[in-house]
Amino acid sequence: MNLNIKRCCSKGTLIQAVDGLFIRAAWLKATVPEDCIKNIRLLKKKTKKLFMKNCRFQEQLLSFFMEDVFGHHQLQVSKEKHFVQDFHGLKQKWSHCISCPSSAKEMKSITRIKKIFYGIGTKGIYKAISEVDILLSWIKNFLESIVS
Repeated sequence: MNLNIKRCCSKGTLIQAVDGLFIRAAWLKATVPEDCIKNIRLLKKKTKKLFMKNCRFQEQLLSFFMEDVFGHHQLQVSKEKHFVQDFHGLKQKWSHCISCPSSAKEMKSITRIKKIFYGIGTKGIYKAISEVDILLSWIKNFLESIVS
């Protein structure tokens, strides 16, 4: 993989945004019921490998969290809204700053994630929010691995 961050923002700026989201994610996770479904994972190790090498999948996974997870979660307090706004800001920076050849093809992994997410009903939101720190660690690992 030979991706570069476009000149529009620095790798450090994106990493700082992720670090800020880590702090807010812990608070967000504390506001939803505990994830009691321990035998199901949305974000698996093989999904991380795909995330690390496929920028189209990265965009789709970030969109899944913005639209499917946060779009259906009833935001109760302003701190939750700030997290979602900051996550949206990171997604916007990501799409503007990470070079990615365009492709309209949806990945099987996104379809699998959505099937599981919707299959477990409202608990899917709690599952996804409980795994948001996993996604953030993938994002940070990816950013640290690319040339700025």
